This record gives sequence, C-alpha cells and structure tokens, in this order.
Amino acid sequence: MMRARARQGSAAVAWRAVVCGVLVVGAMRASADVASDRSAAIVVFPKVVVDISSSPPQIAPPARTDTLIRISNVSDQAISLRCFWTDATPRCVGGVGSCVSDPVSCAPPGVCVPQWQETDFVVHLTAGQPVAWLASRGAVPCAESPRGVPCFPAIPGNLPPNRVLPVPEDPFVGELRCIAVDRNDVPVERNALQGQAEIVRSSDAPLSLDVAAYNAIGIPAYLGANDKDNTLVMGGVCVGGTRAQLPCTSPADCPGGRCPAEYGGCPNLLVLDHFFDGAVDPVSKKTVTTDLTLIPCTTDYLTQAPVTTPVQFLVFNEFEQRFSTSRSVTCFSELKISNIDTRTSERSLFSAAVAGTLTGQTRIRGVADGHPDHGHTLLGLAEEFRQDGGSAAFNLHFHGSRPQSDFIYLP
Repeated sequence: MMRARARQGSAAVAWRAVVCGVLVVGAMRASADVASDRSAAIVVFPKVVVDISSSPPQIAPPARTDTLIRISNVSDQAISLRCFWTDATPRCVGGVGSCVSDPVSCAPPGVCVPQWQETDFVVHLTAGQPVAWLASRGAVPCAESPRGVPCFPAIPGNLPPNRVLPVPEDPFVGELRCIAVDRNDVPVERNALQGQAEIVRSSDAPLSLDVAAYNAIGIPAYLGANDKDNTLVMGGVCVGGTRAQLPCTSPADCPGGRCPAEYGGCPNLLVLDHFFDGAVDPVSKKTVTTDLTLIPCTTDYLTQAPVTTPVQFLVFNEFEQRFSTSRSVTCFSELKISNIDTRTSERSLFSAAVAGTLTGQTRIRGVADGHPDHGHTLLGLAEEFRQDGGSAAFNLHFHGSRPQSDFIYLP
C-alpha cells in the first residue's frame, strides 16, 4: 500500500525545509505524556537524512549519509504499523546548488524552496519482533531480494509480506512516523512500539565513520479512548461535565461530559541543554556547534495543508542572564542554533561570544492560536558537531502539557 502526494512551496527558506500542521496555547502543570524511553502506539523519528549521491567521485571524495531505522514490537502479540515518510527536502530554484549538502551554494538568484510530500507503507511485526532498514534502501521480502538488498523473512500465518519503501529521493531530509494499526489499517490502542535511529556519516578520503543515535519519540494510546476513525486526537481536557477544562485520559475522567483525547498530549515546552555555538569543549578542546530539528505534533497527511507556528525561544546562560528570540516554523525545520535569530552566526544570541558562557539552556514553545483543528506543540531533536569530525544526537526534554489537542489526520 502506498500513496504519494506533493506540492511545491513558493517562499524561500534560508536552510532546510518544512512539513505539516500544528496548535497549542497556555501552560498546564500536568506532565507531558510523550517520552523517548517508553513503548507507545505512535513512534516519531524527527530527523531522517540521506545523502549518498550528491558528491560525485570525479568532483570530490565520496561522502555518504544514511539513517538506520529500528522498530521493535515489545508485546506478545503480532501488530501492524502504518508508516509515513515526510519529505521536506528543499530544492534550489533559480540556481544550481544543493540546499542539503551545501546550502551556501544555492546563491542568489537561486533560493531554497521547501516541498511537502507524504509517502506511506505498512509493516507487519510478529510478537517480540524487531526490524531494521536503511532509509535509502528500504527492504523487500527475501524471496524477491536482489543480492545485497536488505530483506525481511516470510511472516508465519496469513500476514502479507513486508515491503518497506525507501525515502522518495536522494538527498533527503525529513521525518518518519509509524502508528500501531490492525490488519485493516485501523488505529489500535496498543503501546507496543519502541524505536531508535542511527544517522551514519562515512567518507572514503579520508577514511572516516561517524554514528549519531537517538531514541524515537513515543506517543502512548489511552486505553478505552479510541474511536477507530482516521483522526487521531493527542491530549485535551474534559468538554462539559463536572470536570470541564480539566485534563483527561479516558471517558471516566469526565463525568457528565466527554474526553476528546485518544493519545497522550504533546509537551507544552521543549527544553534544550547545549553548548553555545563556537564554544570550545573543555574536554575535547574542539569547537562545538548544534543543529536543532523541530517538527509539529499535529500532522495532516490527508490534505497536506501546512500550518505556520510562531516559536518562542527563551535562552539562559550560566549567569542566569536571559535572552529571547522568535521565528516561524512551517512543518519541518532544521537549523544551526546560531542561525535561529540571524544568518550571521557570530552575532547570534546562541553564539558563545555573545552569550558569554560555554553552555546554556533554551526553552522552546510554539505559540497557540486557538484554532480547533490543529495544535501548535512541537517535537524535536538536537545534534552536536565537533570541529574536525564527530557528532552526537540527543532527545530534547519535555515539560508540561496544554488544554488544546493536537491531531494526526490519516488519508
């Protein structure tokens, strides 16, 4: 089963691309339901990158980037996953550069223009089964596999053979979400999934290999709340009844009213602990920079209608001095943190020279607009890079929840 939908954006972007809608407002003191260390019914991989063919050997030594996806069924029963690649790879329009491997090369009159494309596929897992595949290659049934292509063995019983689609293009920048479903593609309230990703960068000259791994973000299902339609509701408060406007996780929490939530609510705040860009790591003595990836919790796979979210960044240095900035995020954003507020990194609030300390903390909040069919909460990932090679990916901290719901709209 596969669908692909695409449309070309018209606005220029400075770095990388964008994809899918969101909402949210206010702050509640309840803890966030999403986590990166527990099994869940929805697993989200915020950053998937592939760049294998953009460096021809006759121009430069081969350098490759790929992402290994791993998903496990931790339950004692078979389960199916409906997975969605979100392609947010920007294209250099009016120029000849690459907006992925070398964004500076897309110089005026060229501009990096975002695109939005969804491609979905289904994976079937037996009890306790782990699977893994490279994003660039996907996987096919072993009976059909050409030599050297990853494959899945036949599944006992009457489940269809697994066929994982590779990412739709190379280079690729985007995300992957997988949702627990039954054999008829109906979402099920089973918190049976765990996931990990490894971003692998290798080069032949000089010979090098660098691996940055992170846990997938898990969104748990609430038992007894699933209405089995194609609109998945994440978080919310009681509508009517004696506990109106109070957080709920099941219909029983809302006597005389209803609880809209089917899945855990996304976090009110994302918290990033980081080196400021340009700081020298006192252990390795190498300069550090950090990339931040942000994606919306709400995603519309049905209409592919993106929503722009104003995002506030509250930055603290080691002296507890506070700085702030903001920018808009539409569907998917990957930026060096010192390019969040300016294109000149040395002048950024996130520069060690401006902040005055080596490390800091940034609190990230999407600003709500009160719209009933999308939320403005965010999910994200950070990746540190050391001078002369070496990287590490890590999950952000989650804090709080919101009274508004977020949604995933399935086609």
